[in-house]
Amino acid sequence: MVRFNINLASGEYFRRRMVLLGLYSAMAVLLLLIGLDVDRYYRVLENETSFDARMARLLGERQVLEREIAKLGKDASVDSAKALQKEIMFINDLLQQKRFSWTSFLSDLEKRVPAQVAVSRIQPDFKTGLVILGGTARSLNAITEFVETLQKGPPFEEVFLTDQESSKEEGKSGISFSIRFKYGIRKNQS
Repeated sequence: MVRFNINLASGEYFRRRMVLLGLYSAMAVLLLLIGLDVDRYYRVLENETSFDARMARLLGERQVLEREIAKLGKDASVDSAKALQKEIMFINDLLQQKRFSWTSFLSDLEKRVPAQVAVSRIQPDFKTGLVILGGTARSLNAITEFVETLQKGPPFEEVFLTDQESSKEEGKSGISFSIRFKYGIRKNQS
């Protein structure tokens, strides 16, 4: 006997099966994504907990250090640290000044000052090695000669005439000037 296979289902039944299959697939994907988000949340929570524990440990260590410093009779506040930093900078400036040899500087300068030039002011900046030198000269040619002799080389570098003007002192006319240069500290002066 031959059996006939007759499908009495409508097209809507097949579409509904496809829609349900799509919905189940989307639900599985969404559940997977929710699971990943929950996993990520717990990892972040774990990292935050370990960070908080490390911060608590560091704060505890800071308190212990502050107590130890207080036992020594010192202050460990931020203002105290800033004051200490200023004190350290001041001491470093003093050390740089000590390293600056006035004898060598004045000897080097004396060798280069022409007879028609009188130096009246020397302002060194010990941090940068910059020196501002002021004085008077009988003529502009004397100032030019002075600048050129300073520019001839070490230990005087970057020599510039920054100011000049005519002046009269005690009935004598001349030219006031200001020169800026770097004075290189020699290695054997330490």
